[in-house]
Formats: sequence, C-alpha cells, structure tokens
Amino acid sequence: MKKTKIVASLGLKSMNEEIIKEMALSGVDVFRVNLSYISFSDCDKFIDMVKNVEKKIKKVLGIMLDIDGPCIRLDDLKEDTIFLDYDKEVRFYNYPVVCNNTQLSTSYKDLTPLVNIGDILAIGSGEVKLEVIDINQDNFLTKVIDSGTIKSRQVLHIGTNYLKLPFLSKKDKENILYAIKKNIDFLALSYVRDEQDVLEVVDMLIENNNEHIDILAKIETEEAFNSLEEILKVSDGVIVARGNLGVNAELEKLPFYQKEILQKTNEFGKIGLVASDLLKSMISEKSPSRGEVADIYNAVFDKADGLILCEETEMGEYPVEAVSVMSHILEEAEQEFPYRDNLEQTFKQGNLDITSTIAYSVVNSGILLNANCILANTISGYTARKISYFRPKSLIMGLSPDKNTIRSLTLNYGVIPILVRKYNDTDQIISECISKYKEEMDGQKDDIIIITGGLPLDRKSTDFLKIEKI
Repeated sequence: MKKTKIVASLGLKSMNEEIIKEMALSGVDVFRVNLSYISFSDCDKFIDMVKNVEKKIKKVLGIMLDIDGPCIRLDDLKEDTIFLDYDKEVRFYNYPVVCNNTQLSTSYKDLTPLVNIGDILAIGSGEVKLEVIDINQDNFLTKVIDSGTIKSRQVLHIGTNYLKLPFLSKKDKENILYAIKKNIDFLALSYVRDEQDVLEVVDMLIENNNEHIDILAKIETEEAFNSLEEILKVSDGVIVARGNLGVNAELEKLPFYQKEILQKTNEFGKIGLVASDLLKSMISEKSPSRGEVADIYNAVFDKADGLILCEETEMGEYPVEAVSVMSHILEEAEQEFPYRDNLEQTFKQGNLDITSTIAYSVVNSGILLNANCILANTISGYTARKISYFRPKSLIMGLSPDKNTIRSLTLNYGVIPILVRKYNDTDQIISECISKYKEEMDGQKDDIIIITGGLPLDRKSTDFLKIEKI
C-alpha cells in the first residue's frame, strides 16, 4: 500500500461517479477542482459525487479547490482549439471579443498598461509565444514568434508584470467564500508572490470563522521561490507547479527548484506536492514514458508528500489507468527509500518538542521492529503529522473523532485517516486501536503495531508510546 498521496484533478470529461470511484479505489486520496474551468453548479456535482464515493468505498477523500490569484487567462475561444501560425498578427483587446486566430481578450480587462513594445508573451505551457509590436489605448498588436495550438482559459504569461496586479480579484474572493461554504479541505493559491498574498486569504478564512481549510501556495515564479521561507511560515504547504514555473523561470533550472522547494518544505514540516506533466503521455496513451516513470520515482526520493495529476485525469482518455500506474511506481520507490538515513537526517534538522521526540521514537521503533503499522491517536492531527514528518517505513493510521481532522490528514505522507469515537483512557485507546487495526488493515496474529497518543485527549500533545504484538 503506497504512502505518497495522489491528487486527481476533475474536469467535465471526468464528471462520472463510477470513474471517480475507480480512481479512488486505484489510489486517489484527494480530488481537485480548478475553479478557473468549472462553474459552482458543476463543482457542487463533483463534491456530491466524491462524498457519495467516500461512503460507498469507506475511504476518506479530501477535496481541493484552486483559485487564480493574479493570473491572466484567455477568454473562451470561438472553437475548442485554435492554431496560431508563425508570423500571424493577433490583437489583444481590453474588452470581450469573439476570440479567434486574429483577436483575443482575457480575464483581465485593463491589460494594455501592463505591456510594452518588444515584450514576449507566452500562452499555456509556453509553447506559443507572441511579441508585442504595437500598443493602442484599448488594445495591442502582437506577432506570433512560436506557433502552436491554444485553448480556452489558458494562462497568458506577461513576464513580471503580474506583480502589479492585486492578489485577489472579485472572482477569487467569490471562490474563497464558496470554498468556505462547502467546507472543502484544501485551497490551492495560484501565482503567490510572497507571504502577504497568503495572509490575505488567511484573513478571509478567519473573518468567516473557518479553521479547517488548509492553504497550499503554488510556487510558479522566481519571485515565489525567493520568498519560499516566508511563504512556508504562513501556509500549510506548497505545490511545485512545474507547468507555470517552467515558463516563468529558466526551464533547465526546474529540477533544481523542485528539489530545493521540497527540501525546504520538509524542513518546515509542511506539505509538499508536485504538479504538471507527471504522466502527460497518458492523456492519450495507455502506458507512460520511461522518463515519466523515473520522474515519479525520483519525486519519492525528493520527499514529496503527494503528486498531482492534472490533464491526465481532467480530460485524459485513461484517468483510472494513470492513477493505477502512478500508485504502482510510488509503491516500488517507497520500498527502496532510505528510511533509516532519512530519520537521522530529519532528527537533526530542528528543535524538538515532546510530541516530536515521541514521534522520532515511534518511527525509530517501527524501523527496528519492522512494525506492521503505527496507530496515532489525535484530536487536531498534530501527532499524525509529526510522525509523518519523520517518514516511517510503516503505514500510519491517523485516528481521530474529529471529522475535519481526518479530512485534513488526506495529504500527509503515509497517513490513513480513520474516524473513531472519543476514547476516555489509555486502556480504552489500546483496546480500540487493536480492534481498528484488525478491522481496517486485516491484522493477523503476531503483527507488531505501535500505538501512540496523549491524555487528556483534548490536549494537543503526545505523551505515550505502546508496542503491541497481536
């Protein structure tokens, strides 16, 4: 059973409860919806489907929503896709137009002041590039210098001029309020520039009395990379958004950025995810490329908590197969991961409180005894997260009576969230943990489990460790 989490993006093509069920059974832990492409009414349907699947298969499934931030997107095109020929002139307007191969408009209606003659604009993943050759009051003219196909609502990259935009648009604020109303689990913020952008969203959550939603900042630019530590201090984790990062920064530095971001994220004990092009070939093919297999394998050794499938499950021909392939690669990589070396390295990284020290002892004991499972009793999720931070060889059952807590654990490496009743004493914890392990993990005679938690149970600390042989 894999420990690295899988996030599957949903699109209109995957609006099918049976497909969602099969993806969940194949290894998906969290389902993601990008509100740039999906209406609230369709998102309602997705959320209902995920909840229904969750009940049917008895597996906790998290829900993640994306918001745009200061990201500029093309308006809907007249056709599904449009090819822009080399040297073709394309005019951009500050107001909505019928978008075709000669004229385009965008989500930002005051674009002209943000560009200068000679600027190079990129669309989508950067395959299509245009040069600004003339500017008027309410439009500007460009010439295609790299031809290619464009689609509705693709990102228009305008260099560092996005820094001049407010972080949250009116639409972004509506999306955040929607996320709060639906009590989703994770909010992914696009085009974060620094910690102030994250804090703007934190303030909205506080104002609306929401303590549940975790904030994940997408690192998509050099500006965000340079502010990484400050961003990590105020967020719950980050996403290495390789698609946009590969356009907004030097492409050849992308592997370096990924390793540095994940290393720093791990030091801070936050969630670290990787997105874009993980199984791109499986959008149209039934098997991955050799390079993709190596990429996914190496992400485990970079200590990613999870990987995000985007177009592969949004619009791909083989969404279930893509999830299954990724699960198998992750399991193989996790068998070879250097758990002992990583434990000692992580232990030396920072200051340790009581919970962290016990978490270290739990993981160390698990490696020495080759334990079958670690059972972490927690109210807030803190205990399970601390054990996950040390990356044990054993799976972690995160047991909590709080529904929001178990949903928040769906992205933590190695944690299987389980809803339980509230226990009253240590003897009850141990007895119930043994029963839960047998029930959920098909526990067998002579299996070794490690039980940990804290009393009183409403205290956010861990103060006991118990080793049991079934």
